Amino acid sequence: MTDTLRVPVQKEIWYWAVEESQKSLEEISTKFPQIQKWISGEIDPTFKQLERFADYLRIPFGYLFLESPPSADAMEVEFRSINNKLPAMSKNLKDIIMEMDFRKNWMSDYRKELGWEKLEIIVQFNKHKSGDIALDAALAKQLLDLEDDWSTCTSDYHEAFKLLREKLEKAGILVMQNGIVGMNTHRKLDINEFRAFMLYDDVSPLIFINSNDSQGGRIFSLIHEYFHVLFERDNLFLNEDLDATKENEKQVNQLTAEFLMPSEQVHRVWRKNADPVQQIKELSKAFKVSEAALAIKLRDLNCINDTIVKLVIDESTKNFENRKNRENGGNFYHTFFAKISPTFAAAVIREAEQGGISYTYAFRLLGGIKGKSYDKLKERLMPYG
Repeated sequence: MTDTLRVPVQKEIWYWAVEESQKSLEEISTKFPQIQKWISGEIDPTFKQLERFADYLRIPFGYLFLESPPSADAMEVEFRSINNKLPAMSKNLKDIIMEMDFRKNWMSDYRKELGWEKLEIIVQFNKHKSGDIALDAALAKQLLDLEDDWSTCTSDYHEAFKLLREKLEKAGILVMQNGIVGMNTHRKLDINEFRAFMLYDDVSPLIFINSNDSQGGRIFSLIHEYFHVLFERDNLFLNEDLDATKENEKQVNQLTAEFLMPSEQVHRVWRKNADPVQQIKELSKAFKVSEAALAIKLRDLNCINDTIVKLVIDESTKNFENRKNRENGGNFYHTFFAKISPTFAAAVIREAEQGGISYTYAFRLLGGIKGKSYDKLKERLMPYG
């Protein structure tokens, strides 16, 4: 059906797509001879042609269905970078942000139509926060209905991330993750550019995790972005004062570290006379954080010095690179469920099944799946809200 189904596209979207791709119309016409007819409305492209067009121009396919070009504001988004740098934004990162913004906006409209208001977890945090790092970290944990020793009750990093994600989803926060742009394995997301970002919305905030990061790194990023949700702060404009940016990130990093590694608990289990490096290896697994994150926390608590921190970070970096080289893609469905927010996917499927949106539109919101894949996802995801 998708080979013959023709899809109308707004003229302004055609112009936006060409400009966004940074390719000339002449260059595009060598690949798509009918581009002028598509733009004029003389003929509409087929679904397959539109897919190839989006892939060639490297733009999110879902944006071709919009009534008007997306706002540039989506690019002025907070994203947590390595070493607190604000680098120039790559095409891959820009496309991921646009795709997530597309999903977030759809979910926001969907929830508002159902009568949703600002998430209660955001309201309660801002009502009761004190400005004290330990108290506010404990409050954020309490609002997710997590026990103080939650990390020791999970068997490994995977289970810990899964638990945190489920708690966030239950609270109304969408959690997505991927290591590539869409399903294009040739467009890998660079961990040296970003670890995560958050797109704020009162009823549908969205957290995106770069899954090329380490397991401990993903957990830290997940909670880091959770605090940005609570502070209703997603925009760190690229022309904003860098010192202010660093100060904001410092506060959120402290809250994240306290959430995952409460100072009182760390002091209680730390043994001054034991091998610090070996202890860090063991305790990082208990707290479900990276060895580097725990080392930095211990330094801040005056338990170890900078020399040990550097030693731990250097060794962790080497081990992480070795693990990355051994990883494989895994099963499609397992990978897909790890990538997409289950509450978002369930909402899309529900709308499609009830006739609120077309199946074609649902397929695009879900990242380009079709037919049998959609049916399998429907079986798995319908229990979610």
